Amino acid sequence: MYQKTRIVLLCGIIFVSLITCGCLRDFEESRLRITDLDISAEQVTSTSVLLNVTTYIENNGNGQSGEVKLLLKAFDSTSGLLVGETTTPAGSIDKDRTVPVSQLIDVEREGGYRIDVILFEDEKRLRQQSVQISGIGDLTPNVHNIGLKIQEMDFLVENVTGSRVLIGVDIYLTNEGDFTSEDLPMLIKAREVDAGLLADKVWITTGSVDKGTTIIRSCEIAVPDDYNYIVEVLVWKNDTIVERTEGVVQLNPKRTIPKDEEIVWDKIRVEDFISVSEEAVDEETRGYGMAGGATTTKTPGFTCAMMGVVITIALLITKRREN
Repeated sequence: MYQKTRIVLLCGIIFVSLITCGCLRDFEESRLRITDLDISAEQVTSTSVLLNVTTYIENNGNGQSGEVKLLLKAFDSTSGLLVGETTTPAGSIDKDRTVPVSQLIDVEREGGYRIDVILFEDEKRLRQQSVQISGIGDLTPNVHNIGLKIQEMDFLVENVTGSRVLIGVDIYLTNEGDFTSEDLPMLIKAREVDAGLLADKVWITTGSVDKGTTIIRSCEIAVPDDYNYIVEVLVWKNDTIVERTEGVVQLNPKRTIPKDEEIVWDKIRVEDFISVSEEAVDEETRGYGMAGGATTTKTPGFTCAMMGVVITIALLITKRREN
């Protein structure tokens, strides 16, 4: 009897061990795998590309998976250096389900890269898949996304000479992008409100602005006094306006600028808006000596002094004849 009991216990121990080993093996061998990998350009600027990497994870096991996460790395193809990485949790994946997980990563718009996607379950590394990409520099940038925004403008009267006013313009530029912005041309122009005539325009550049910072770019415009103006700022890139804003300068406080109202037309002195640079006048009077910088023209005829001389001679001749 004792011998039979020992045999039964031994068989039981062996049976339990076999069952336990099988369970451990099934648990350790994960049923998660990466079935596919898609890479697209989410955003393209002149200096960088924002890649969208979508990984498809399949669970072909008999139950729900543990906590899943993906580690995404980008390596420079030439140097092999790590240029960026990001980790994204994916939660638990039910059996017989395939889940897409999207991740974003920034790389410079040049050369090529190796993209590695590493799959983890409950902090255990399971799988890895790699993809080589090249020709990043051939992607066409989105010219409208320059990162620069014009926050506001300030106007300061710097000088008044004759009927012209010299106005200083301060433009606040903020780089809301992820990289240092390009140095782009910027046009500042003043347009009279009622007639729509252009009073002055100036070209400057934005300069290179570090990401997350604000700089002030300044210029001067000269306009006729006693008028109201819309001052426009236009940022250009590749013959396209990519950022614009406007401000108001009122040198005629008797009127308000009608932006959403019907425009009431006043009498405009057109000569005030003659382009100063096109007039043949001395530097001392260019744009400041008279309204609109208009030139003076001498007309032939008698001056006052000459007229007096003529009258005196006529009186003397008349007097001699009487004598």
